[in-house]
Amino acid sequence: MSAEDKEKVEEMAAFFDARAAGYDDYMRDSIFPDAAFAQFYQAMSSPIERTDEPLRILDLGCGTGLELEALFQRVPNALVTGIDLAENMLELLQQKYAAYASQITLVAGSYLTIPFEQQAYDHIISAIANHHLLRDTKRELYANIYAALRPGGKYVEGDAVVPADMESQFLDEYYEEAATVPSAPDGHYHIDIPFSIATQRSLLLEAGFKDFQLVWQKDSTAVWNIAVYVVTT
Repeated sequence: MSAEDKEKVEEMAAFFDARAAGYDDYMRDSIFPDAAFAQFYQAMSSPIERTDEPLRILDLGCGTGLELEALFQRVPNALVTGIDLAENMLELLQQKYAAYASQITLVAGSYLTIPFEQQAYDHIISAIANHHLLRDTKRELYANIYAALRPGGKYVEGDAVVPADMESQFLDEYYEEAATVPSAPDGHYHIDIPFSIATQRSLLLEAGFKDFQLVWQKDSTAVWNIAVYVVTT
């Protein structure tokens, strides 16, 4: 691929702030067309038990809150803390879920640097947010998530995954793109670096989680697949 063909590498917050207004339509029409949109977001909440209890739930990379509609259907009194770099997307979330304003706390910033309360959350979720992170960064993040969950808590992640034999190709492309921008911490720039389901399972179990379960896949035959998986403390 020539330099002319490549998209400019953008800082993460700027990338999503610039696309906030059209993000929901993009996800619905391009990433999850037809029934896949509802299937994915239902799968993100399906591991969480239905209850009227005010469960504390942390949403990492919450964006415009597409995953919250199905979550509130299962846990209508959930107390949700959402963290995201893109303030424009947080504003849209706030508008969409005005009826739940007293139950939602939004934090503008990076969940890679913002400290989590220890053993404070019943569940933690993250949808389409972590495929920009290298393995060591994910190891640290997953360890922090584990420590933030109460005993028996679940972490549900839905994200891009690739076949195991494609991981090295995406890694090579990541380093090639990262070399075109000023040095910054991992996760600072919008560069895709998806891993396989097997790698995700390994990283989560290394952090101390157990009972890895694959909940849903968009297309297991595709090079660029999307999967939902859950682990427990």
